[in-house]
Amino acid sequence: MKIACIPTFNEESSIADMVKKSIPYVDKVIVCDDGSTDNTAKRAKESGAIVITHEKNQGYGAAIATLFDYARKQNAQIMITIDGDGQHNPDQIPLLLNAITTHNVDVVIGSRFLDDSTKASSYRKTGIKIITSAANYGTNFKVSDSQSGFRAYSKDAIDAIHPTEQGMSVSTEILLKISNKGLSIAEVPITISYDGDTSEQHSIPHGVSVLMNTLKYVSIKHPLQFYGIPGLVLIISGIILGGLFLDGYLNQHVVFYGSLLGSVVMFLLGAILSVTAIILFSMANLIRDRH
Repeated sequence: MKIACIPTFNEESSIADMVKKSIPYVDKVIVCDDGSTDNTAKRAKESGAIVITHEKNQGYGAAIATLFDYARKQNAQIMITIDGDGQHNPDQIPLLLNAITTHNVDVVIGSRFLDDSTKASSYRKTGIKIITSAANYGTNFKVSDSQSGFRAYSKDAIDAIHPTEQGMSVSTEILLKISNKGLSIAEVPITISYDGDTSEQHSIPHGVSVLMNTLKYVSIKHPLQFYGIPGLVLIISGIILGGLFLDGYLNQHVVFYGSLLGSVVMFLLGAILSVTAIILFSMANLIRDRH
């Protein structure tokens, strides 16, 4: 069974069209209404979708997690996730389905950036590329659009992935879980429409939030590089400043308080980062061994 899953929040203007256009390509269309205060749920039902409702708004990631749970309970063979705001084109669902079935991969991402068809502001593109670079470092993937919500998942992926992030960072979290589970991944080019999109008003704080959460996952996946190397650099810098302080005090009888303070701060901070790296690395190996 193939199902299309649409997370929504206050998208009454576009949801009916998204549901109707998705129906021909799948066996069921499931809409998770994440606490909408408009007629999103009503219009989704009238258009032929099965609607799961959150009593209050919990976030995009929470809606995605609910849809994954539903797909597992229905024993779905393929799950398509597609945003409900009208930016994605449901007529491109076959592109993702074909990649799953023909190339036998576990996850397919619809990428806005595999070709030059996407027209978006330069700072939107730059922000997504920065987040994608961080996600790629954490996963060792080479995807071009880590934040795309237009994706297809095989049954193995559906069973293996259990998202926990409630916000938009779920897209990165899922990539990390794909990497950790050894699942295969591919991308196909898609088109996207930003007509009438007002989300850029909040894109900077949103992008910073997603980037911070992405770095959180990267730091857990690669603690030695993320914490250990900076920690070692700080320790060495602290020792050098300490040496300058001692040289001035012993040979010149001058007290360089700046060197002393800098030495202590750098050495302590470096020690903290180094210990953090060792602890996280040990925990990661322990968890990996148990699995």
